[in-house]
Amino acid sequence: MEEKETKGKITKNVVNPNVDETSFDTSERIPQLTAYEIFEKCITRAENLISIQQFTGDVEHISEQHYCDCYRAAIVLSISALDAYIRKIVVSEIVKMIADKKPLNEQLRNYIKELLNQDKLLDAARNYDIIKRVEDAVKEDFGKKSFQGEWKISHFLELVGQKDIFSEVAVKANINEKNLRKDIEIFTKRRHIIAHSGDYDLNQNPHKENDIKIDDAKKCIDVVKKFVQNINKIITK
Repeated sequence: MEEKETKGKITKNVVNPNVDETSFDTSERIPQLTAYEIFEKCITRAENLISIQQFTGDVEHISEQHYCDCYRAAIVLSISALDAYIRKIVVSEIVKMIADKKPLNEQLRNYIKELLNQDKLLDAARNYDIIKRVEDAVKEDFGKKSFQGEWKISHFLELVGQKDIFSEVAVKANINEKNLRKDIEIFTKRRHIIAHSGDYDLNQNPHKENDIKIDDAKKCIDVVKKFVQNINKIITK
């Protein structure tokens, strides 16, 4: 009797309790966004906000206050994009430095030792997964921190060997270092005032709303973009 060929069907989402979910690594098949790619997506949102006016024109029900709030949101998003970039790039660089097996600078060595006690380091050595353990510990620690402001940016980039990033960016971008530092601080503080005080001067009674113009938002985006673009060039060269 002739046997008939049996054709199987592709079944999705098969659950097999005998397969350990950690037995394969999906990260190799899922493209990971770089720090700069994430930054570009975030900064585009800020740019979109200040471009609304050119598309809406003089629509009667849209007031100047609506536009001003778009400018405020653009500043908040721009500084958030900078924060996300610094956070991601520092983690990536720490992982690279450990993987390269080259001597680490004292500042980074001390930071890692603060995150991982002797027991954790021993377990990492026994299981040959020091890189992942360090990466997880750094990400967890960074989840409790912000990367906004001149000092914090300088401090965390020093961990990965960038000792004077503002000076390097100023040279590469052909801009004044003091002005760069000042602008980053001004817009970081403005972001905090918008986020935490609704952009009101709470020292006055009655509270006074701070003025904002489209040029303020444009300058913030321009400063942040130029800063990150050149950091990225320096670190990924």
